[in-house]
Amino acid sequence: MRFASSSSRAVVVAVLLAGCGGRGGAVPSGEAQPAGHARGAVRFTIAIPKATGTASARRMPRYLSPATVSATVNVVTDPGGTSVVSETVGLTTTSTGCSSTLASTLCTLTLPLDPGSYSASISTYDGANATGNELSAGQLVDFTIAQGQTNTVALVLSGIPAALHVGSGALAVHGTQSAGFRLYGITARPLLVEALDADGNVIVGPGSPTFTVASLSGSGFTIANPTTTSPNTVTLTPPGTNGSSEVFSLTAAYGDSTCSLSGAVCSATFSVENDVQTLFVANQGVSTVTEYAPPYTGTPTTTSSGVDLPDALALNGAGDLFIADVGNSRVTEYASPYTGTPTTISSGVVGPQSLASNAAGDLFVANGSNNTVTEYTPPYTGTPTTISASVEPFAVTFDGSGDLFVADLGPGNGSVAEYAPPYTGTPTTISNGVNGPFALALDTAGDLFVANNGNNTVTEYAPPYSGSPTTISNGVNTPYAVTLDGTGDLFVANYGRNTVTEYAPPYTGSPTTISTGVNTPAALILDGADDLFVANYGNSTVTEYAPPYTGAPTIVSTGVGNPLAVLLTP
Repeated sequence: MRFASSSSRAVVVAVLLAGCGGRGGAVPSGEAQPAGHARGAVRFTIAIPKATGTASARRMPRYLSPATVSATVNVVTDPGGTSVVSETVGLTTTSTGCSSTLASTLCTLTLPLDPGSYSASISTYDGANATGNELSAGQLVDFTIAQGQTNTVALVLSGIPAALHVGSGALAVHGTQSAGFRLYGITARPLLVEALDADGNVIVGPGSPTFTVASLSGSGFTIANPTTTSPNTVTLTPPGTNGSSEVFSLTAAYGDSTCSLSGAVCSATFSVENDVQTLFVANQGVSTVTEYAPPYTGTPTTTSSGVDLPDALALNGAGDLFIADVGNSRVTEYASPYTGTPTTISSGVVGPQSLASNAAGDLFVANGSNNTVTEYTPPYTGTPTTISASVEPFAVTFDGSGDLFVADLGPGNGSVAEYAPPYTGTPTTISNGVNGPFALALDTAGDLFVANNGNNTVTEYAPPYSGSPTTISNGVNTPYAVTLDGTGDLFVANYGRNTVTEYAPPYTGSPTTISTGVNTPAALILDGADDLFVANYGNSTVTEYAPPYTGAPTIVSTGVGNPLAVLLTP
């Protein structure tokens, strides 16, 4: 019996039964052999795949776990069911008859067997002497040993599922099976469904189950179940309604009794929520804010009530939209769906350049004309707290712990000030390498990126920001905005070169340059699918690029006029 594989997850299973010499007819087990009769040599050759295999091995047609340590081999007469072989064998590099290759541990067991009709089955385990977890079980296969010829019969090992796993490699699908998934956008997305054995290995091939997904509660999603060509892929088409959610059941089915075995897990549940992000554009050239629903190419909803020269946008946790209204030296607040009369915030606001909201929902305004940052607590109509250590605040943002960072344009080359809550103490000042800071961004590790408009660089500072920065200059020209995607890639809007440059960590190599449709880019943002949106001040468009950002963009132009800021709902 031969098991061959070069994979960590799968194995080709075959049975090689060699019947040799002698007279015709079966000789019952246990009877004396007639003179001149030679028994058949039955060879069981099992290749246990190493734990490091290639991804292509997922296409192999049988299952044998790399965690396999032993196996039971049972052969009975057919008909009759009399046991003629019942062996437990070790399947490790130190076991009798086993040797190791780069791809697998190869073990061979040779048993004498009379010509005749039999049934055979094999089960594998992750412990010695058939102890531990049963990883796979063989269906009972009938075969006949004929004299003078080699007989081959297929034996499929069914992997015994200890868990069902649901995941996705799609950028637009966030979350986990246990916590629930969030599917961004309106496009159909794939989910990967798999059965795992007791040691966490994926069960694939005919030794794996077939899967079906069905709705348990909620509605709106369309399900495309796995096919024979994509046996582990479920495709979900979202309803396109923000917040719509559904709970699904995942069922694994075998053609035998695998699911009735002790420890077999053949069902699981998971949930998916649809997140449809709205795009807002601050149009300084026409004094409006336009709102677009996916795919963003239709006619927008326009907010223009009293807005004059909007140059910054922010959302709080409740979904309220804040607009920095430079022309009127105020901030206007619109509650969803943003069509009503706004609340006006004017106390302490003079020439607002940038806005940010922290986790508590407090609003922070960088006032370029009176050299302050003002903090407003909901409902934002009271007297603000004034943070005045900055000389000329131009941009504000927060890190994951709630510290406030302020880009300060003066004096000299400028600096970045970091304030810990409650923001009333003396800030930490970051100045090494800073020159005309126009924009700030922080990654998940807390590294700070500063777009230095004054010397055409982006500088990166690791916490606590007191050391020398990493300087990024290749391709940078008049940087107006910086942002990072989910993998940590850095994007820089080069206002002076009509490009956006993308840098992979550690950011010191040559960038990927995005130039098609880019014209004096003033702002950047990424959505939940890592699609990149660029506000092109020079040609009054917003261009959207899907990863890897090298194709032609989707162009948003209706209602757009010299955009200075873009924003997406979370």
